[in-house]
Amino acid sequence: MNRILVIEDEEIILKALTKLLERNHFEVTTASTVEQAIEAQPQSFDLILADLRLPGAEGTEIIPIADPIPVVIMTSHASVRSAVTAMRHGAIDYIAKPFDHDELLLIIERSLLQNRMRAHNQSLRQDLKRLVPAENVNQCQAMRPLIEGLSQLENGEHFIALYGERGTGKELLARVAHANSDRAEAPFVVADLPSIKPSRIQVALLGGDLPQPEEHFMPGGMVHSAHNGTLIVRHPAQMPESVQIALVQALAERSMPGTSGERSINVRTILISESSLDSQVEQQQLHPALASLFKANEFAVPSLRDMPDDILILAEHYLTHFCRHHHRSQLKFTPSAMSAMTAYRWPGNTDELKTLIERSVLLSKDNQINPSDLGLSSVANETYQHDFSLDEYFRFFVTRHQATLSETELAARLGISRKALWERRQKMQLQRE
Repeated sequence: MNRILVIEDEEIILKALTKLLERNHFEVTTASTVEQAIEAQPQSFDLILADLRLPGAEGTEIIPIADPIPVVIMTSHASVRSAVTAMRHGAIDYIAKPFDHDELLLIIERSLLQNRMRAHNQSLRQDLKRLVPAENVNQCQAMRPLIEGLSQLENGEHFIALYGERGTGKELLARVAHANSDRAEAPFVVADLPSIKPSRIQVALLGGDLPQPEEHFMPGGMVHSAHNGTLIVRHPAQMPESVQIALVQALAERSMPGTSGERSINVRTILISESSLDSQVEQQQLHPALASLFKANEFAVPSLRDMPDDILILAEHYLTHFCRHHHRSQLKFTPSAMSAMTAYRWPGNTDELKTLIERSVLLSKDNQINPSDLGLSSVANETYQHDFSLDEYFRFFVTRHQATLSETELAARLGISRKALWERRQKMQLQRE
């Protein structure tokens, strides 16, 4: 049962409102002044119905005190100015006296629904941050130039392309770009094209007739649903050429195809691919007109093996996150586990790293994580023995692999820079043969 606080100084109106609301299954608490309303703890209610003119203070003064509880303002001074004033102060809605009972109940239900939707959206955003922590990209030194490049784009830049191997966090970067823009509170829509039948892609993106409503496509298409926000298009090469041309027209002209100018769109679109725009055009996967829209803001996302200095930093970040998420005391990586992680090639990139670390948090039976917990025992057995110190492991790994690996590859496998590799060679008098 929803709880409503009614603030009204006229006794007859107060009794009538109480009777009406209780008859419609609301739990009602009353107050005749803002001061009394404050004593009733306004933040404990689902909705506040407040008269504009009250003794001592206007009803709008309860709005910042009750925040985020929605407030509907009532007034017998019906005018546009009163409505504007109430809404400017943060009221969720406004009704003029004398009011129709059905109209009042409709406004109350609508306000409660809006508040539930807002709370639900906030909950979803928090849950998304918990499940997909965007902070991990900020942990990577190699990612910072890319993040800075994205953040420096003007909010008017509507076309961005990100490409890189699977599992490199391209969609997460797109979410960061969205969150750091003035569109952060607007829709974030992901068009996962491989999951849509090719014959239905145009309807899914741009709308149209829906002979199969069970597919649950968004009314008007994903482009229209992302109005004022961000649209992510995963694997754009999956689009038939006719759809690519239609999408170019919609995005370039900022209007939905086949509609009047009143259905204009303002959408920041981010393409996510595994290969560059030029490569997709050369392979005739992407129409040149679509590629040209995004070429000015194209960014390559590095693979995990291309940023070896960040492997252990990311691993520690994920370990802390999953220990907290699964209510485990903080675990630690053994030196052998760290060596295995830096030696492994990570074909699945950061997604694979994240998965293996969550698995290790769930499987570990003590306060340490070993290579076997990570599923990297075979890597560990090839490159080190469990009783190696870090220096012994360095000497063992370099002498074993320097005949087949370049200095750059050795440094990458060890998770250090070429300069650090050279310095350590000099310190240990370990010259390359």
